[in-house]
Amino acid sequence: MPETRSATRCPLATACPADPSPPRPETLAYSLTLPAALSSPAVARAATRAFLKAHALPDIMDAALQAVGELTATAAQFTQAPDYYLSLRYRAATLRVIVYDTHRF
Repeated sequence: MPETRSATRCPLATACPADPSPPRPETLAYSLTLPAALSSPAVARAATRAFLKAHALPDIMDAALQAVGELTATAAQFTQAPDYYLSLRYRAATLRVIVYDTHRF
């Protein structure tokens, strides 16, 4: 007779309800890995626009989109890797935009 799975061998996951509260500026923390393609800066700007809108940060939209666009376009053009990394964090009333790539001077 074939062996059957018992509850002790494969326990059910505990229920973790999602937080129903809407996003707040203080909870903005996103990281993206983007392909080193010339279309990636447009994807990064669209994602940033959606993140800032969802977290009620329209006042910094223009400056953030400019920074994200410039940094990701430069990374896409000069990185030696197939992809690069974009991080957006909002803490202490400041948006931190970080782009990591493998470009070396």
